[in-house]
Amino acid sequence: MAKCSICNSRKGKRKCLVSNTMICSPCCGESRNEDICLDCSYFQKPKRKYNEVPKFTTSEMSNNDQLSAYSNVIEGALCSYDIELEKSLQDNDAIAILEMLLDKYHFSDENIENKSPTLISGFNYIEKAIQKDLSDIDREILVKIIGVIRFVANRRTKTGREYMNIIHQFVGQRIDTGVRVLSNFSA
Repeated sequence: MAKCSICNSRKGKRKCLVSNTMICSPCCGESRNEDICLDCSYFQKPKRKYNEVPKFTTSEMSNNDQLSAYSNVIEGALCSYDIELEKSLQDNDAIAILEMLLDKYHFSDENIENKSPTLISGFNYIEKAIQKDLSDIDREILVKIIGVIRFVANRRTKTGREYMNIIHQFVGQRIDTGVRVLSNFSA
């Protein structure tokens, strides 16, 4: 087997579509370019580092009524969507929806892609609430709010619906602008 045409030290086991030569997998990974290598079977989109997205701290959120109100719009919409799904939305689904929102607002993706109709519908549901109630806030603030909500959801989840149960109990279902209903409220 021929040596890698880039490093000349390892065996070239992959045929590079760009150079039309054999290259090793480490060089393939290091020289990969999304614009050129998109059709290659070895190409994988780089994973996004959602943990590095700017976010408010939980204490900043709890000490600021305005930021809490903004987060209640998003979490209340998650509760409403969950009610539509007969409380079947899992924490990992909610986190995926929040990541899709970060794809749009932080990473500036124009097309949000996901294979799950449930997640796409959830993204559209939350996006509608954001457009209605939060369209006038600064994009950086919105990203930080979504970032902290995702952080809290990741921290709270263990096996399935711990985060969703918490927001149902403490945030409630968003009915309309400024209107939420707690599901276990008793008078």
